[in-house]
Amino acid sequence: MKIDRLSLAVAALCLAGVVAVYGLLPETVPIHWDAAGQIDSWGPRWNLLALGALPLACVVLFRLLPLIDPRRESYERHAKTYGTIERLTVTVLAALVWVSAAAALGAGFDIGAIVRTLSGLLFVGLGNFMGRIKRNYFVGIKTPWALADDEVWRLTHRRGGLVFIAMGLVYIATLALPPGPALAIVFGAGTVGGIAYIYLYSYLCWRHLRGRGNAPASEEREP
Repeated sequence: MKIDRLSLAVAALCLAGVVAVYGLLPETVPIHWDAAGQIDSWGPRWNLLALGALPLACVVLFRLLPLIDPRRESYERHAKTYGTIERLTVTVLAALVWVSAAAALGAGFDIGAIVRTLSGLLFVGLGNFMGRIKRNYFVGIKTPWALADDEVWRLTHRRGGLVFIAMGLVYIATLALPPGPALAIVFGAGTVGGIAYIYLYSYLCWRHLRGRGNAPASEEREP
């Protein structure tokens, strides 16, 4: 698979931008925020430079995975979806880098709200494409039951896509909550509940199909 030019351009611009403002950064920069959006950890400014390289590392990783996956043929069947997922992931990572850089330069905004918004948009975006991913070992919802059976994989990802969208909407909906314990509880419950539901659903699908003695379904090429 070829390197996605759009993802590479976004990642390169992200790193170049961080390098350009590096000299303007203070010696210590914020590197973590709590659930209330308050800075709770600081570090040397090179941390931001390393963060700026993450989107580029992500581009490299997306090219490497199909080469080392035992089910590498699956990537040809979902090539368009794989490219879309890469662009979504790299773009959101780059946005988070620039939010962190702006905060380090003294911009006054609620970074917690921005992070929840970006996370919500990422999950909504991923959820819309999750059902098109073919069975592989690196990308998608990798429950043991989905990895063992093509039909369980298909059902898990179709339902998982809807759950991802719901989780993303919950993250965005938390913007209506003031910083505090309630926000942390809703955010955490949405995440843990969504993941737990996907795993339970995947297991039940596997048990149901195995109970009927169904053989694994054949895979089809992405339309």
